Amino acid sequence: MKKTNKEQQIAFQIKGIELLDFKLNQPKQPLPVQTTFNFNINLEQRISPENKLVIVITTVEILNENNNVLLASVKGSCIFEVANIEEFLPEGSQKVSFPDNILVSFNSISISTMRGIMFSQFKGTYLHNTVLPVIDPTSFITKSNP
Repeated sequence: MKKTNKEQQIAFQIKGIELLDFKLNQPKQPLPVQTTFNFNINLEQRISPENKLVIVITTVEILNENNNVLLASVKGSCIFEVANIEEFLPEGSQKVSFPDNILVSFNSISISTMRGIMFSQFKGTYLHNTVLPVIDPTSFITKSNP
């Protein structure tokens, strides 16, 4: 249970975690010991009000330091059940309107979960020590589909 700025409470829990896609590309040359990695991260939120679900799909691409070689990509989802989702549906609308701090919580949990998925998937590979850095979940730009 979490309170929003308006003292409105939200009751949510994680209902599932899924690995949707995983690709590991073998580099043509061995990577230098002190390799710097770049990460492209994308978060997509899908909402199913009738099922009381919020699904956050996180995609991470790991590139070399010049951004010209894709080393790996991982895509996963966190599925959240929101017991009181109807409280966030404006009357007469099918579009859910969560306060920003709730969306940030969903993003933060999803990014952290992806970090664990990546650690597990990269175990025993040349990317074993590649850890997704700590990221400010408020830094993601919100774009909604019409």
